[in-house]
Amino acid sequence: MGGGTTLVEGSRLGMKMVGNDLNPVAWFVVKQALANVDLGEVRRLFAEVEAEVKPQIMPYCYCDGPDGEQGTWTHLPTNKLMPADFDPLTILSEQRKEYRYEGPEVIYTFWAKHGPCQVTGCGHRTPIMTSPVVAVKTLSVKHWEHACDKCGGEFHVEEDAARMAPDVPLYVAPSEHPFSVLDRRKGVVCPHCGNAALVNLGKGTNKKVELSLLVHPEWLAGSPKQDSSGLPFGGSAQDDADSSARWNRERASKMRLLEVRGVLPDEVTCPKTQVTFKTGKEGGTVPKKSSYACAACGTVQDVLATVRATGKTGPTSPYGFHGYSPKRRETGAAYNGRFFGPFTERQADQMAAAHKEWEHRKDTDLADYCPRSAVPYGFMTNLNNGDIVNGHGYRNWADMFNSRQLLSHALLLKAISSIGNYSADTREAVLGCFQQYLRNNNMFTLWNIQADQLEPMFSNNNFHPKQTTVENSVFGEYGRGNWNGCARGIVEGYEWAKKPWDIVAKDNLEVEGHGRLANDFAGKGMKAIIDDPVRQVSIHCASSTDLTSIHPSESVDLVITDPPFGGLLHYSELSDFFYVWLKLFYSKKGSSEYISTDTPKALEAVANRAREPEDPDGFYQRLLTQCWREAHRILKQGGILAFTFHHSEDEPWVAVLESLFDAGFYLEATYPIRSDETKGE
Repeated sequence: MGGGTTLVEGSRLGMKMVGNDLNPVAWFVVKQALANVDLGEVRRLFAEVEAEVKPQIMPYCYCDGPDGEQGTWTHLPTNKLMPADFDPLTILSEQRKEYRYEGPEVIYTFWAKHGPCQVTGCGHRTPIMTSPVVAVKTLSVKHWEHACDKCGGEFHVEEDAARMAPDVPLYVAPSEHPFSVLDRRKGVVCPHCGNAALVNLGKGTNKKVELSLLVHPEWLAGSPKQDSSGLPFGGSAQDDADSSARWNRERASKMRLLEVRGVLPDEVTCPKTQVTFKTGKEGGTVPKKSSYACAACGTVQDVLATVRATGKTGPTSPYGFHGYSPKRRETGAAYNGRFFGPFTERQADQMAAAHKEWEHRKDTDLADYCPRSAVPYGFMTNLNNGDIVNGHGYRNWADMFNSRQLLSHALLLKAISSIGNYSADTREAVLGCFQQYLRNNNMFTLWNIQADQLEPMFSNNNFHPKQTTVENSVFGEYGRGNWNGCARGIVEGYEWAKKPWDIVAKDNLEVEGHGRLANDFAGKGMKAIIDDPVRQVSIHCASSTDLTSIHPSESVDLVITDPPFGGLLHYSELSDFFYVWLKLFYSKKGSSEYISTDTPKALEAVANRAREPEDPDGFYQRLLTQCWREAHRILKQGGILAFTFHHSEDEPWVAVLESLFDAGFYLEATYPIRSDETKGE
């Protein structure tokens, strides 16, 4: 979090003052980074949390793999394998720990917001997608160059099928070289004449295959606002389980995907439906920015205007998923066991069951583990991002998650807070994982097509709602930022804190004349143990405008700070996203840092028009001056204040410099870094 201040005193290694106001989230992050915890206890609590929560959510997270692969369910008390028609959704929550699942699991679920047409008499719901393309991937596959001994046609023989989504129709671009996948029984099958022959292929080489995954126009055509019986569809954060269940089943019934092999052409034809459609922006539903064209009446409408008219969040529905099959990975299938597939009606049933369970448990055993507070008025929530409260309909913090996410998060938080007999430090360490996991599993994340991975919330520091978003898994083996991934990061961080290390670059040694040492390197660098862990530190959650806890005056050698960047980042408003969850944990412990409904903001040194509409820049400069004055007071004669500041505009720089001089400092040195070299003199 921004606004932190580190003070170095003569008799103490360091003191961390967090924030220009009492920001408990920043305090929590710093506190956990510097905590001296028992790693053995932390690992045990992680294991207990998984053992408690994973069986509870597994019926909502499994899937079928390609080519009809199904996982297995085992009843542990009897060691009995359940039959193929066994329905895990029938297991009562208190009985789920008696079952173990093994097989394919969902890594990510892909959701799309729909525009609810506001033309009188229409009401049709159209998916808002700029193009039909949802994923791209380049896979490597072993191949041989071959010519058919019957027709003489040349083609590539590929060892395995290079597929992202093996169960959906495949369109081969005209630019692709003819190919055939090796048949383990028939041998080599010619794609030109169909002749099959057992031949000795010799040594093969790897080649790259470009693949794209597209949504079929049948799904992009959307659905009406109600079913054939006249019952309304749900899909918004405020809708009940039954109406959302009807909605997701309706959308799943029309779901089709198409995989394209080769350089993506401007137009493709689905081999199953014979429908030809555009692959670029012309094939999407967004004719211009922030708008969509109703697939029923053709009217182009503003997304925000149509969503605002409903008084709720825009209806969303899943359209696909990214899965993982351990069996496919073991067999060496392309894509390392991962695969894409269309969202099915059975998966819609899983969502419906999770939604119903959440509706029941949110007011019973999980009532204390989910935020119920409203999103407060602020610059980031009301004046910016299209007004997420009144415009996009995110009135409560819980609206930023779907029901399956809320159920998973509440179960995790309950387990962290109450399971076993653990110290407060251990529980807080695992809570740090939960805090990080929140930004990776909500309805504001998005899919990075080029990187083939999820991008977490706050990749850009705002609450800007997304038209397409990605729901993460919890305990999956693959996936960026899932629970297991965040847990590994927490453990590795504490391991480093106890035994710090850095990388010594081979090139640097050679430049500095240590060629003999460089010759001992097997690679480009080597890990060097530093052996200087942080041992003495005092952490305070306090305002930098009042450092009276540090006494006497002129006792500090060095102040290092990272002041807020004017009106660029509104730390406390962004922190509220995490605060409302952390508060649930700390309020039970009577923590003084988590008393208010949201993060304290009165003394935050930022230029915020929502809180200071008359003179936000002046308020920022006055608060910053007071922060500098306190730093000046505690610094020894000749002490140094060091800070970093970034901004593309001149005015905030002027405000910072004027406040520094007003506080009694003089400028000794500046160190421009590359990110600011292009921002003027």
